[in-house]
Amino acid sequence: MTRCVWCGQPIRQTVTLSGLWRFGQQRTETVCERCLTRFQRVTADHCPRCGRQQTDRRCCYDCQRWGANSLTNHAVYQYDAAFKAYMQQYKFQGDYALREVLQQELVRALHQEDYDLLVPIPIDAATWQTRGFNQVTGWLTDQPYFQALTVRASHKDQPQSAKTRAERLMTQQPFRLVENAPALLANQRVLLLDDVYTTGRTLRHAAAEIILGGAKAVTSLTLAR
Repeated sequence: MTRCVWCGQPIRQTVTLSGLWRFGQQRTETVCERCLTRFQRVTADHCPRCGRQQTDRRCCYDCQRWGANSLTNHAVYQYDAAFKAYMQQYKFQGDYALREVLQQELVRALHQEDYDLLVPIPIDAATWQTRGFNQVTGWLTDQPYFQALTVRASHKDQPQSAKTRAERLMTQQPFRLVENAPALLANQRVLLLDDVYTTGRTLRHAAAEIILGGAKAVTSLTLAR
């Protein structure tokens, strides 16, 4: 019997003719319906620049303060208690199996974006050693992407999650382009992919490097805001 990768409860598999026709065999579900619906989606009333949930569709105060340094970000879910609990177990405790919880939702979100090249936000060497995986690329299944950015070897800092808003905004450029990036970025519409949009500082650092690499335009997608 298959059990949900998040809550551990048994999953009752439903065999359908459409599923057999599309996949040749019935796909085994690994996440239960209850866990799939734990998160709150970003609804129509959100900031058009960053995806923050609010009571209208005007540009939020945070995005107004960014001024000319604007970046359009689309978010799928609100960063609430449920999403925080998920990220704690998946990202910070390193439960790699939980990548499956949001893989299909990310597929749907990517299909709604208009871009030429997908660029995930990288993690540093120390995180690779301790966690063993990039939480962002863990959500990807068969989607092609280009790891155009890497974290500078000289960048030694506390995790963004441990910083205050003011400390996040003061963070120096942590990224650089990989050697062959300009050849692939030239005149491309790039979509940055990250887990959570908090202040937008990390994504703007990444976007600045991508533009320097010759990209025509940069937007971003995050699983939560």
